[in-house]
Amino acid sequence: MKNKASRRRVVVTVALTFVATLLSGALVCVQSPTATTAVAAQGPAGGRGGGLGNGAAPVAYNDYTGFTRLFDGQTLTGWDGETDVWSVENGALHADTVKTPGQHHLHYVGANAVMRDFDLKVEFRISATGANGGIQYRSRLLMAPHKGSIDNPLGAAMPSGITTFAAAVQAGVAERAPARGNPAGGGPPSTNPTQGFQNPWQVSGYQFDLDSDNRYTGGLYEGQGRGIVNLPGGVVMMLPDRRLLRIGSTTATPAAAGKPHQGLAGEWQQVEIIARGNTLIHLVNGQVLTVSIDEDPANRAPQGILSLQLEGSGQIWYRNVYVKHLP
Repeated sequence: MKNKASRRRVVVTVALTFVATLLSGALVCVQSPTATTAVAAQGPAGGRGGGLGNGAAPVAYNDYTGFTRLFDGQTLTGWDGETDVWSVENGALHADTVKTPGQHHLHYVGANAVMRDFDLKVEFRISATGANGGIQYRSRLLMAPHKGSIDNPLGAAMPSGITTFAAAVQAGVAERAPARGNPAGGGPPSTNPTQGFQNPWQVSGYQFDLDSDNRYTGGLYEGQGRGIVNLPGGVVMMLPDRRLLRIGSTTATPAAAGKPHQGLAGEWQQVEIIARGNTLIHLVNGQVLTVSIDEDPANRAPQGILSLQLEGSGQIWYRNVYVKHLP
């Protein structure tokens, strides 16, 4: 027990040192379109800090040095999702759950689709009301026919030619959803052919939460897993047996990091996700909103796929999807 407690103290110390370095300026995102700029010198050598350095240089969000572009801005090449839901609109990946109700995912299937440690940048716009989206990472295709796992996140391939949920049901490759409580009685039968089935594009794993009200934007959610893990503004340890400890905070006003949502007419919001080892960091418009340290070996995921998601009743747009794989 003493060794375990000692190890946990070391893990927490190392993780918090990394986080403290990040928050104190080791990584500063500047929301300016200008190029990377250097921090002005703070005095001659031998002055403050004993000449050990002048601090970190701010980095513009749109400095993509070392990053790989995952979305070409024109087509769905390299992405897989329901073709009657996802499209490219105004240079962005778009979905509308007013027209196509339900929960919908679009996952990346290009080169190096299974990711481990990385820095991810994505911009998004979302409806002013009703929409609930997310960026899922280190995730897996959970449902049939894929039946993915942490070891094999993509799982089995979808049979050729099936590109919609309805087609998957008709072909017999979508499985029925587990019954929930007592079935509703009376009323006409549903005309929705996918009613009662599980969507083959459903993804499970870590999720950078997004919503119209900015109540959850920047938080960590785990679909089909530990649920709400870290609300915006928190530093959380995820422990065995799904125990959660909030050990600190990043900001007292997390909602202030997001700009007001106005759909396609609004401003682009800038997301950054840093996944390194068991530490997961979420930023919105340059503000660190959550730091999550996953010390739950039975449930944490060291690798997985990237997926963009929308549910609720609204629209979402994603653009400028870039990743830098970290050593």
